[in-house]
Amino acid sequence: MNDKLLLNLNACVNKSRGGTAQKIMRAPVRLIYSKLLEKYCINTNTARRVRTRTFWGGDMTVVFPEAISCFLFRYGFFEENLSTIVLTHVKPGGVFFDIGTHFGYFSLLASHLVGAQGQVHSFEPTPSTFEISSLNLAARHNVTLNNMAVWSESAALTFKDYGVRFSAFNSIYGAKISEEKVRGAVAREISIKTVNIDQYIEDSGARPDFIKIDAESAEYEILQGMEKTLTQIRPAISVEVGDIREGDFIDSREAVDYLLKYDYRAYQFQEGRLAPHQPQQEYLYDNLLFLPA
Repeated sequence: MNDKLLLNLNACVNKSRGGTAQKIMRAPVRLIYSKLLEKYCINTNTARRVRTRTFWGGDMTVVFPEAISCFLFRYGFFEENLSTIVLTHVKPGGVFFDIGTHFGYFSLLASHLVGAQGQVHSFEPTPSTFEISSLNLAARHNVTLNNMAVWSESAALTFKDYGVRFSAFNSIYGAKISEEKVRGAVAREISIKTVNIDQYIEDSGARPDFIKIDAESAEYEILQGMEKTLTQIRPAISVEVGDIREGDFIDSREAVDYLLKYDYRAYQFQEGRLAPHQPQQEYLYDNLLFLPA
């Protein structure tokens, strides 16, 4: 099944490449409509919910003019490398933890892959974002929704909500994006509940085979709440990396070194295939895969 899905993903990736004229020629109505809707929403400062189809054939609600939503509507996928990692490492009957669910793209993909005998546990703290992910995931019998953040401990923390247009950058630390790109967005501070993964596993009984972590600079703190998970369960783990020097962000190298300390091996995509990863002092945006040695 996954071989066919990989072909579908590659076809969607190819549609997303090339110049604007090439993209329009491949799907003129869809692309032009999405561009006009995006522009309208930006100019009128409004948000519009739209249904779209993913590369594996599922339906999903997205919200214009949010950037990930626009991309998903146009091409049916998001984050080629991480999508490929999930396709090749999440198996039927498996247990998938989605830390930083956003609107639910990876939880939906994992739900499809693990099937009726598997489990997906999603974690999304922002109420407005959680509302959209619930629309996408609540009817899935193999998905458990958690309206909370993952952290090093169970607590109540102040969280920055940048609104639906910049919802992918909501964080405890603030937007992991340049000031120029986030211009016009005003962060609303909200109080959120947190849980650490070791405690969640003890309470729920779920034993993850794969943990995806995309938490806008909170990755290192999340890993610190996973000591038992890393030593006893030893799941595969994907971690978003990418450094911004301004602000109080923790460098991605801290999370990388932390996992290596627990005898994990790091991998990254190079030229379409997984290759061993050598730690760097500063990271551009990417998702790394960590497998137990």
